[in-house]
Amino acid sequence: MEKWYQLDNAAKVFPSVTSERNSSVFRVAAILKTEVKPEALKEAIKITLLRYPMFTVQLRKGVFWNYLDDNQKELKIEEEQDFPCSTIHTEQNNGYLFRVLYYKKRIAVEMFHALTDGNGAIEFLKTLLYYYFKNNGNSFTVGSGILTAESTNSLAEAEDSFQRYYKPCYVETTENQKAYHIKGMPFNTPGTNVTHGVVSAAALNALAKKENVTITALLTGILIYAIHQTRVQYDRKNQPIVVAVPVNLRKAFPSKTLRNFFGVVNIGVFVEKETTISSIIKRCNSMLVHKTSKEHLQNLIYNYVSLERKKSAYFVPLFLKSYFMNIGFQKLGENKKTISMSNLGRVNFPPEMADEIEALETIMYPTKNSPLNCSLCTVGDRMTITFARNIVDVDILQFFFTYLSKELELDVEIYSNDWGVLDD
Repeated sequence: MEKWYQLDNAAKVFPSVTSERNSSVFRVAAILKTEVKPEALKEAIKITLLRYPMFTVQLRKGVFWNYLDDNQKELKIEEEQDFPCSTIHTEQNNGYLFRVLYYKKRIAVEMFHALTDGNGAIEFLKTLLYYYFKNNGNSFTVGSGILTAESTNSLAEAEDSFQRYYKPCYVETTENQKAYHIKGMPFNTPGTNVTHGVVSAAALNALAKKENVTITALLTGILIYAIHQTRVQYDRKNQPIVVAVPVNLRKAFPSKTLRNFFGVVNIGVFVEKETTISSIIKRCNSMLVHKTSKEHLQNLIYNYVSLERKKSAYFVPLFLKSYFMNIGFQKLGENKKTISMSNLGRVNFPPEMADEIEALETIMYPTKNSPLNCSLCTVGDRMTITFARNIVDVDILQFFFTYLSKELELDVEIYSNDWGVLDD
């Protein structure tokens, strides 16, 4: 791999919009069945980094664009002390754009989004767990689903797949109105509270099949209904409830890249008094089917890349680009959504590794205008649904989990980091 490379198309925006209230840091984590042994983890990360040279980098500022430069410093492994997904201050992290944390039975990887997306982070976590178990005395053969240090990393893993799959398209655009925004009281001590709910993936999938919808559509619909029942029906504003759903573009456009390669589709519904939850779920499913079609995703890639390819934009100094990207992020991103829901799907491990893992977690950072976000992932039959928030209010997530438990009759195991609960 080259000693430096450009940020991919999606990554370019994150350095410009990141702040203490918008960390642009997400987490993937594994809950093991035994306590984490720090020394085994420290040895595992050394080997893992050899397989992921595109992550051993630091962010540099150029005249026109930021870029990533080689970083050979030590990556420190630390016991978790702070709340999840806090801003990564690179000067305190030897320049790295990610961190590896442990706490009791949890191994967590937190990534600055300019480095990779959920898919890349999961692949990294799988490799890290493989070498951790190996260093911990486990003996098993690795399956084809793990990128090991013995396998050769390729240029394809570091490519900007947005550029590869870009092609000119005719795209009709309409100005969507501002979405409903969740408001709440910030914690006295700023931070992120995470509440996890674990359900049976098989049971939830059976319910989705009964409705002839996907799991993502089912949960998106329930989330929209929860926001309406707890908030919007008491608000005079006639605004849609919009859930922003990240989509892994690799499913439609084959790619081995470990960098960012995702799009975001907005699923929005105007909910009225007579609107039923069943109709909301069906509407969400219909929109997801349309917006995750290859044709629609091709249009997304065109929209993402076309502005970057304009010659006039290339020669704009970085400080001006950052200013306008921040405005665009607020106007076209934050203002157009109510909440995000990211589904990383089912993560597969070799059977021997899966036996050592109790559950997986993924956390999407909340922001000033999106103070509550949702994410989910599955290993085996355990699906973990996580709400991350920077506000005290719990009405939406309480309604959501109560609906799963009482209306859908699912067993829901709830646990939390309790951040802000003891605030005066």
